[in-house]
Amino acid sequence: MKSAPIRPHHIALLQVLSTSSTLTEAAHRLNITQPAVSKQLSQLHEDLGYRLFERRGHTLRPTFEARALFDQIGRVNSSLLVLNELATEFRDARPGHLQIGCIPSAAIHLLPHALLQIQSANKDLLSTIHTGNTAQVIQWVDTQQVDVAIGMKVSNSEKWHYVPLLPLKLECLMVHNHPLAKLNTITASDLNGYQVIGIEYPSVVWRGEGQLPWWDQELVSVQTRVDSAHVACKMAELGMGVAIADSLSVASFANERMCRRPFRNQVRAEIGVYRATDRPGNDFAKSLVIALQRYMSSLELSPEFNLA
Repeated sequence: MKSAPIRPHHIALLQVLSTSSTLTEAAHRLNITQPAVSKQLSQLHEDLGYRLFERRGHTLRPTFEARALFDQIGRVNSSLLVLNELATEFRDARPGHLQIGCIPSAAIHLLPHALLQIQSANKDLLSTIHTGNTAQVIQWVDTQQVDVAIGMKVSNSEKWHYVPLLPLKLECLMVHNHPLAKLNTITASDLNGYQVIGIEYPSVVWRGEGQLPWWDQELVSVQTRVDSAHVACKMAELGMGVAIADSLSVASFANERMCRRPFRNQVRAEIGVYRATDRPGNDFAKSLVIALQRYMSSLELSPEFNLA
């Protein structure tokens, strides 16, 4: 088997070449001679079996293959940055620091109640909360940037320590004088002819059992797609259309100006807690999960969140 053509020392070389117009400029930035850069690049071309750069006079022009590799180098560097941040965190971490990743709706409705419980019992606890969509939250768990995360259930949730918290149905949110407000329940066909704001959930999000169609197939009247339920609800609040979002998010905008109605379809959503399988145990993270489960038991008796 041939050895890998790209080795660690090539990363810095290609990174500099990607933003240099000449070999001389790259050599200056790498603090080596121009012949040394030329020799390294020639050897790399030989090992790869194809060229990464073409010369146009004194100027270097990256090939298609080079541009594809540059994209991967950017990801490698991002992973290295995360690695160094994690190593620094372990070195500098103070006792009682809990890193939490959370989707916005859970950060508003669920997390504060649970944090209140554990912070009351642990006065020195420092909690750092990072908000993002489910795909981002899962990435933070994967790269061990957080101790615990709250996000929607994903299709391969068994990869992590996953604890289900809250099953949710979808609802429609609209201004109170919208024509559809007179209906008790709204179906996809009811929405035809009206402007709809749909949530473009990350592809990793679980959508119930079996293969289900995406919004643009299921709802022909979707005019706007967003990746945040809160953004969709805010647009509905401004009269831009009917937002379809999970009940937890819709509850944030429930007031006398807005009307919420159950949306009858097969899509299901679930919010749960994630922890990386190989991250060192954290007693505060375990306490947070218990506090969240305790708070969930009180929500099960409330119609506010329209539990499935």
